[in-house]
Amino acid sequence: MTRTVGFTLPTKIITLVTAFIMAITALFVTPALAAPVDIVNNSNWNDTDGNVIWNQGGFVMKKDGTYYWYGMDYSVSGSKRVKLYTSTDLKNWTKQTNSSNPNSVVDFSTINPKLNAIGDTTTTQFTESQWIGRPVVAYNSSTSKYVMLIEWNNSDGNGRNKLAFFTSSSAAGPFTFDNFVAKPSGYSMGDLGSIFTDADGSTYITFTIDYFPVSYNSGLQITKLSSNYLSLAANTKTFVSGSPHKEATTLFKYGSKYIMMASATNGWGSSQTYYYTTTSLTGTWSNVEQLAGTSPSSGNSFDTQIDQVLPVEGTSGTAYVYMGDRWNNFGGSTGIGRNQWYPLSFDANDKPTINGYGAWQLDAAAGTWTTAPSPVDETKTYSISIRWPGKALGIVGGSTANNAKMEQRTYSGAAGQSWKFISVGGGYYNIRNVNSNLNLSLSASTADGTQVIQYTPSTSTSQQFSILPAGGGYYKLINRYSGKVLGNAGNGSDGAILVQSTDANEWSQMFSFTVLP
Repeated sequence: MTRTVGFTLPTKIITLVTAFIMAITALFVTPALAAPVDIVNNSNWNDTDGNVIWNQGGFVMKKDGTYYWYGMDYSVSGSKRVKLYTSTDLKNWTKQTNSSNPNSVVDFSTINPKLNAIGDTTTTQFTESQWIGRPVVAYNSSTSKYVMLIEWNNSDGNGRNKLAFFTSSSAAGPFTFDNFVAKPSGYSMGDLGSIFTDADGSTYITFTIDYFPVSYNSGLQITKLSSNYLSLAANTKTFVSGSPHKEATTLFKYGSKYIMMASATNGWGSSQTYYYTTTSLTGTWSNVEQLAGTSPSSGNSFDTQIDQVLPVEGTSGTAYVYMGDRWNNFGGSTGIGRNQWYPLSFDANDKPTINGYGAWQLDAAAGTWTTAPSPVDETKTYSISIRWPGKALGIVGGSTANNAKMEQRTYSGAAGQSWKFISVGGGYYNIRNVNSNLNLSLSASTADGTQVIQYTPSTSTSQQFSILPAGGGYYKLINRYSGKVLGNAGNGSDGAILVQSTDANEWSQMFSFTVLP
């Protein structure tokens, strides 16, 4: 007979052994990675409630892992509204409001009582008809206040902007008026630019000045703020702005270099972007250079005016996001979408380049970006099927003529149902019918209901499409010129003509691609 002898380890030893095993195991566990999100340009953006985002002349700040995006809502004539949207991934934006005013986080009605209280009888009081723009915000940890600086033109004297200061104990406001400076740093002011906090905690703003009194936008200014951010402490750097004069500035740091960017003065129109660099804010700056644009190249910053460059710091690096505006509601652009965000890249000499992709991917948690992966191979031929009702796309009657329309029909292997995708750069494609060798086109129309036709290949953006993942192996086809998506307008029958329309996220606006033998 064999007897088994048992014994029990002391509880403390078991606990230590278990902890050791868990620690060793943790070394080999792959950390969870946040999924990258798609940034899609040339389209209007919606918030998490499905409403169109209005945030022009905007500025993004980050606090405690959340991004706060402030900007102007000019959608209602004669009304001044500052909107706030928040996000953790820079893609999904939630509108924030306060009980004082659901349409604006700033209470502009606090301006005039403050002017009256301090006995200011020389300043024209605030009215909704005056210009308000370009809000920038920073959190002041010493006062536990959010401080907003904003440009205010109330047509006193020279008709240029004042610099107004507002504060709030909450990021969503209501921000109330504190004070203003008529001529920041001693000069008449044009555009307010950005707010930047350096590694030592010093905080600066940038803005455009009339450096030569009779010369509009003839200089750029970097000025240090006071410790509570409610006044200007000292001029840090003044730039003489040669031809073309500059405006719409932003300041950020890349490695050991400070970079300030600015647009050309071009009214409401889009413009090229310029930049200066230095290793010391008060030291010598480089001569101004024009910022390059690629994918494809662009002479007007891909039809935008710069708002801000946002460094997105993550676990694997820092992505730099160029944020641009299209002032199309003021007649400054014919492009679709007010907000266009592009990744910046830098060469070995730290020279920045705007990568003007129609769609790209950003991983805010990792601080990295990539081009959107292509779902198609240019060397292959495809059939294209619409998710609902599952029919294939082709050219009516297999025509090889210009202006022949695109239809949906049960797949039969007909010659007119075969397609090629030809990259034109920047994530855009020509979609070419194999039978006719002609490209799909929207005839330079932005109207809903415009029928899709085929036409002789050209460089027209109305023949270019981005391919946006819609989930489940399906994609949306977005026309570059119009910003509209292709679909069948809810008609499920054979022979229904394909049209463009506003994206409604319907199955009738989603497609799959099948490689043909």
